[in-house]
Amino acid sequence: MNRITIYKKQQNKRYFLFFQIIAFLLVIFMVSCHSSDKKDGQDLSEPFKKQFEEIHKLVYENPSLAREKSNKILRSISPKDERSKVICLKYIGSSYAFETNYSEAIKYYKQSLDLADKIDFYYEIANLNNNLGTIYNEFGNYRSAYIYFIKALENYDLAGNQQKKTGTLNNIGLTYLNLNNQEKALGYFNKALYSSNSNKDTILASTILNNIAICNFSKKQMKLGLENLNRSIYLSEKTKNIYGTCVSYQIMGNMFLTENKLDKAYETYSKSIRIAEKANLINLLAVSKVGISRVLLGQNRIEEALRYANDVMRVSIDRKSQSLKADAHQLLSSIYEKKGDFQASLKEYQNHVKIKEELNNNTVVNQIYDVEVDYLNQLNKMQQLELEKKELAISNKNIWLFFLSLMFLMVFGGLYLLYRNHQNKQKVKLQKTIIELTKKKSNAALEAEVQERKRIGRELHDSLGYLLSLAGLNASVLQKRKDISDEKKNELLNSLMESINDAFDEVRNISHNLAPSLLSEQGLKGALKNISDRVNQSNKLKMSFDTFGLNHKLDDLIENVLYRTLQEIVNNTIKHAEASELFIQVAQDNHQITLMAEDNGKGFDTESLRDKSSFGLSHIRSWIENLNGTIDIDSKLNRGTIISILIPIE
Repeated sequence: MNRITIYKKQQNKRYFLFFQIIAFLLVIFMVSCHSSDKKDGQDLSEPFKKQFEEIHKLVYENPSLAREKSNKILRSISPKDERSKVICLKYIGSSYAFETNYSEAIKYYKQSLDLADKIDFYYEIANLNNNLGTIYNEFGNYRSAYIYFIKALENYDLAGNQQKKTGTLNNIGLTYLNLNNQEKALGYFNKALYSSNSNKDTILASTILNNIAICNFSKKQMKLGLENLNRSIYLSEKTKNIYGTCVSYQIMGNMFLTENKLDKAYETYSKSIRIAEKANLINLLAVSKVGISRVLLGQNRIEEALRYANDVMRVSIDRKSQSLKADAHQLLSSIYEKKGDFQASLKEYQNHVKIKEELNNNTVVNQIYDVEVDYLNQLNKMQQLELEKKELAISNKNIWLFFLSLMFLMVFGGLYLLYRNHQNKQKVKLQKTIIELTKKKSNAALEAEVQERKRIGRELHDSLGYLLSLAGLNASVLQKRKDISDEKKNELLNSLMESINDAFDEVRNISHNLAPSLLSEQGLKGALKNISDRVNQSNKLKMSFDTFGLNHKLDDLIENVLYRTLQEIVNNTIKHAEASELFIQVAQDNHQITLMAEDNGKGFDTESLRDKSSFGLSHIRSWIENLNGTIDIDSKLNRGTIISILIPIE
């Protein structure tokens, strides 16, 4: 196909696009059509927007205070502001849910849901169905929980919000985990973890990591499970997510108990109990007591174990939690067996089996699968209807285009020439912008190279040059002075050898900085440890680091760029930050490498930095952008600095 033919085809496409635009505007003008659809999102009423954001955080940190503030807003809301009323009722329900007062939580959730249904508030309808499903999961009513989760997914679709579906996918995974279907559960957890939303919502990410750790432990992947738990605890403590931290320690205690490491299990369960008691998380407190009672039973502290088991039974009755009651019966059965009361033990075990059979009834499992199939079928039907609707709209539009193009062809011709002229100007402007950006990027890379050459030259001149000059001076004296004593000659020879040895050491240091052999020998993790050890030799800066997923050899270019970046960050921290602590975390998954550096130094104004040249940061930015990565610097005066870097590895 020659260039003329290609040009004509492109020209025809532009004509058709232009006609479409004009025809669409004329159709609107002639038939006065307009779309009545509107996107339903999570828009909050402006007067209460900031207050709702504050309450959302308080629900996790201080549920009772969140409830108090929600009730205060509820009393001041205008009767016409039904959306704000829906949100207030939802937060009141959530505050009760985090205190595991599920009967009150359900009452307020359903009040909110009834009102949201009346006003077609799809986003909050989805949220409320998701929350109700979570509570029914706790009750062991998995079929009802699954139905609520499916309704949540449907309403998130209606609201046009795909990101919030992440939490619901995680909850469906929990349902399958409760039904002992680890494979399907892990599939939902991974799908939720790698969605775009979980990277922003650290509370949700820590919850998903907890659930993945449970699946890891069930597959005997203890090391991987502990890594996921530690990541979850780090995120929870960073965001003051008391609920998530407590759950993480419970899961860790279960793992140590399975491994028969009773002392570690006791210590871990005790942490979770202290957290649950402080935050008044009654249901989580009962779950932790189940674990610590099992540890005490393993240590033959039978009376203490019995006391904890009876506490759990009382909570299960008060909270109407079937899953918790099943655990309490099983625990009491083991305790009575240890005490020699086999009749009581058998009775408790029978009660445990009865409840578990009700929870894991195959009919319930099959019903859940049926609901899932129905949901998928319904989605297919909706997609088919949407496709037919689009085809009909396209057909009608084409008819209008045909008649309008005949009527207004001459007018369109003139307008098209103006359009083409404007388009060409835009193309020229775009090309100029691309050339300028390319030039800036090349200049940055060249500047980085020039600075690196200057640094190497300075090191060679200042250190190596001095040592070689000193050695040359001593050698010159030995050569020219024949009358010096043997003692003086030995002194000069020793000084000469010391200068030569120092020069060799300096060459090794410079060579190591240019192409560190440590990377090829021990990889990035070993190189990071080497940097940390060298920094920690002084008492001025304490450096710590953590790595996740660095189990395989990285691409040489990526590895060297990360090493150079780490060196530059450490040097900047030492020279400019006036920090006492520096923490670095490097994590790798199948798609990207994440590097995060955080110090407690004096910080700086990032806005003013844009107007000043900083060779260190410009070098880092140039290296990262050449690998198609991104860098984000978060710093304020007297608040320290956080540097986040993402590099794709595919």
